[in-house]
Amino acid sequence: MTIRRMLAVLLVCLVWSGSVCADGRGQRPFRIYMALWRGWEDAAQGFKDYFISQHIPVELIVRNADQDERKLAEFVDEAKRLKPDLVFTWGTSVSLGMLGSGVNPDPERYVTDIPAVFAVVSQPTKTGLVPDLKSSGRNITGTTYLVPIATQISLIQSYRSLRKLGMIYNPLEKNSLLTLEEIKALTGQLDFTLVAEPVDVIDNRPDPSSIQAKVDDMSKAGVDFLYIPPDTFMNLNRDILTGACLEKRIPTFAAAENPVLTSKAMFGGVYRYYTIGQMTAYKAAQILQQNVKPQDIPVDAPKRLSIILNMPVVRQLELYPPMKVLRLAEIIDNAPGP
Repeated sequence: MTIRRMLAVLLVCLVWSGSVCADGRGQRPFRIYMALWRGWEDAAQGFKDYFISQHIPVELIVRNADQDERKLAEFVDEAKRLKPDLVFTWGTSVSLGMLGSGVNPDPERYVTDIPAVFAVVSQPTKTGLVPDLKSSGRNITGTTYLVPIATQISLIQSYRSLRKLGMIYNPLEKNSLLTLEEIKALTGQLDFTLVAEPVDVIDNRPDPSSIQAKVDDMSKAGVDFLYIPPDTFMNLNRDILTGACLEKRIPTFAAAENPVLTSKAMFGGVYRYYTIGQMTAYKAAQILQQNVKPQDIPVDAPKRLSIILNMPVVRQLELYPPMKVLRLAEIIDNAPGP
């Protein structure tokens, strides 16, 4: 095939409907049902790009729950009706809502007879999505994206002395509650205290207007760092949170990339979403092309974490990193500054 012909095939096949066709040999595309939680983002893009780069034709059926758990039952029904070759779920809420928990979830309520891969799940064993990272024991596998909490705390301590760590969280977010318990368990071992406050909840919804008051409380408590957990609500309100912290001159550490890359968190130790998407697609390809059973594919994370520094924030706080951190860091100097 000539380069011109190849490009023509790609232009025809890479349409926004989600179809990805990379060769022109007439192979039937694998059909993948993608259930997202907060729209298309880097993990979904990394997932799609992997198939393009590996010349694996796929048809992506993309659905967005838009943070509404009520839609997940509809997605389950639709996936069962469409019978795709694979289901992709983004995040803890979508994965639990569509795939269930334990080794034998109810086949009436969940997708069980279609192979599935999950991505951007921070605590797959503690939420019950899988019993063990070595094997799910059922028709699913996936990737976890949260850097171990002890490693995150050690990163903060390598930046500056840590006596008090602050954390503001959504009490309705299971990931945050699990992270909170894990940090509490480390306070004695790593010699720091935790000051944690939930945001206010009104009509069973977290209230973003309460964030500023919680940051004020953190400032009065004299926290050395504020920890931003893997929490969809806190991520969506990251500008409010990180802006308020910057005004109070509280340095912030993020467990996920967006508060550092697109807002005013000072630094983070993360696995990049795009890489997570690519890893998940690699597992999906094993299932689709090599007929590997999902339960035979371990759940894991990238081998290398990324330390991200938001330099405009570093400069405003005048809190420059030690060389041992700077040598390993990815410097972001075009992130929104003060």
